[in-house]
Amino acid sequence: MSSLNGAFWNEKEEDIKSAIHALGSAGLPININKACEQLADCIIGSYDDATSLLEYKTAWCHKIGQVLNDLKIEYSSTKPNWEYIAMSINDKRLGLRHYALQVTRNTNINSSDSSRTTTAATTTATSTTSESSNTTKQLKLCSDDREKIKNLYDSLDESKIWKLSTGTVVEEKMKEFALNCIYEHPVHSMILDLSDINWKKYLTAEEINEVKTFKQKELVGLPSEVEDYIESLQKSTDSVALKTQLTEDLDCSACSWIKRTLLEYLNLFECNYLPLTDQSEGDFLRRVWFFLDTVFDNSKISCRGGEKSSKSSAATRSNERTIGGEQKMERMLVGRKVDLLFERQHLEYGCSECGRYADQTKELYDGSFKMVKVLKDMLYNLHNIAPSSVREFIVIGFLMFENKFSLALCNSPMGYVTRITRTRVLFLPEESDDICIKLLLMLKLAYQARLIMERTNEIVRRSASEVEVVSEFIPPCFNAGKRKRSNEV
Repeated sequence: MSSLNGAFWNEKEEDIKSAIHALGSAGLPININKACEQLADCIIGSYDDATSLLEYKTAWCHKIGQVLNDLKIEYSSTKPNWEYIAMSINDKRLGLRHYALQVTRNTNINSSDSSRTTTAATTTATSTTSESSNTTKQLKLCSDDREKIKNLYDSLDESKIWKLSTGTVVEEKMKEFALNCIYEHPVHSMILDLSDINWKKYLTAEEINEVKTFKQKELVGLPSEVEDYIESLQKSTDSVALKTQLTEDLDCSACSWIKRTLLEYLNLFECNYLPLTDQSEGDFLRRVWFFLDTVFDNSKISCRGGEKSSKSSAATRSNERTIGGEQKMERMLVGRKVDLLFERQHLEYGCSECGRYADQTKELYDGSFKMVKVLKDMLYNLHNIAPSSVREFIVIGFLMFENKFSLALCNSPMGYVTRITRTRVLFLPEESDDICIKLLLMLKLAYQARLIMERTNEIVRRSASEVEVVSEFIPPCFNAGKRKRSNEV
């Protein structure tokens, strides 16, 4: 007798929701096939050795589709591939012990870089999950990678390194950390992200503060007219008072942008689009974080969306290409993709990463690994255009995960180090009366980021008017191993 009753599905519904949540958090397509892959362990382990496999597959696919519909998630019609699941269930029926997921299978969302490894021996589901959770998309370093990293740090000119007041050399501490790493880390690209708690093992609190404050780049002050307008709006006690203030005509384009954005947010609350419910990541960018696009409406900096590939990242990842000789010429690698890209002409000045949920692996990976490497690529590209001005450049990263909003500022203050500093996290308003308190702070920060990008662009344009010999103040990003694929999501 089949065990696929109401009690069975009540228990499995939470597993299905968790799998869908995991796919969404990782930015992967959501459909029945992907959900089955993510649930493979659960599906195999829950089989009762009595139900027809055809009936079992149909029931699971029907239930996954039902949950997707209940969650109001649109999904494409795909034919589920149950070959691996069916074979594993058959092995389980025969009493074989090797039906657990293999390390090299791509069912888990965190195994997207498994193409670097050859087919491995089977292992238990527990150890597989642990391995994939630890590695995520950060590749495990091989011996060649470690040799490259050591050579990079050994080749640094001691006359150009960053020595702190305590006598500590920053690059030496970075080398120590870099060689202790098992997986690729931003430190291998000579990036020092002060939000990474690992640095507390290598630098004292005093040294971390000195690194943070040395030639610290302050946020650009707003024009007095814009600052005064924001202060006047912040005096509103609720949404009614705020709406009354938003009736006046304005001559200042920045003030008009603030006014339009506030009115749109009032509308989002009136139509119950906010507070957030079941919106997708695409919905977030289109309706909630739209002001990161519109803030550049009257700027020479352009905002481009839709999972844009960074040209700076592509250039760095392909910088070792040569013409064919002993080996054939390698193809150009596509740059890392970001949700929004801020550029002027062929140069890039910032990017953003957005996620549907906060405090997930995607937020940690995108914000602390992927995005900081893209920012370093941008800084390196600007440095190649105007090397003598590299200490003045700042490139900007926006991070938006669920209701959280923050900035990452990337610059090179001294030596070979690329420094990442971050603003405190701001939160979206949860009711319309909070718009004048919470949203205005975000708009102020977004406009300040625009001014920083415009200023960096002006420095580049002014500095690039003379031909310079490129001096390697900052090295390019390090990329572990050689990828056989041509893009990275």
